Amino acid sequence: MALTIDKSQTAVVALDLENDIVHESGAFKDFGFAAQVKERRVLSNAGKVLGAARNAKVFVMYVGVKYRPGYPERAINCGMWQAVAQSNALVEGSWGSQVHADVAPLPGEPVVAKHGISAFCSSDLAAILRTKGIRNLFLMGVATNFVVEGTAREASDMGFNVFVVEDCCAAANKEAHEMALKSALPSLTTIVKSDEVIAALK
Repeated sequence: MALTIDKSQTAVVALDLENDIVHESGAFKDFGFAAQVKERRVLSNAGKVLGAARNAKVFVMYVGVKYRPGYPERAINCGMWQAVAQSNALVEGSWGSQVHADVAPLPGEPVVAKHGISAFCSSDLAAILRTKGIRNLFLMGVATNFVVEGTAREASDMGFNVFVVEDCCAAANKEAHEMALKSALPSLTTIVKSDEVIAALK
């Protein structure tokens, strides 16, 4: 069954596609994310979805995790944030905090900064979506089991219709990606492929 959406109430949201996370030279290059992004062709697939959204005049926005030097916004309360701080990663204004060049935002497309797992954490994402009258969210990003799942959980609670573009997502390994897709996400979202989204946007 073909995917149908109201384009005027739809946003494509790119999550945490920052150099430190997805680039082969990023701070987290040894964590597995960049290798999975390459293997799964995440940036290529996401680029095609972004292009289709722009052609269809569908709202495109980005969310990235960013911190001031010294991480004053973030309690270093678990292993994840310890790794970020020890790597001096995702510092606002640095190359590592920038969106990967292959999927970079165009002028005028919002880039929202967050300080936790979910895209809604300490960000103005919800306010922007409300202002734009958005009801349908197409999520793509890294990692599937962190930002994508975390954002999906919160968006579902807030009443959004959430779609996860599976081949535009990756985790540190194949198992973590697949577990997220098989556990919570099917109950909270509609899982789709990039070609389905592109067809629906034509």
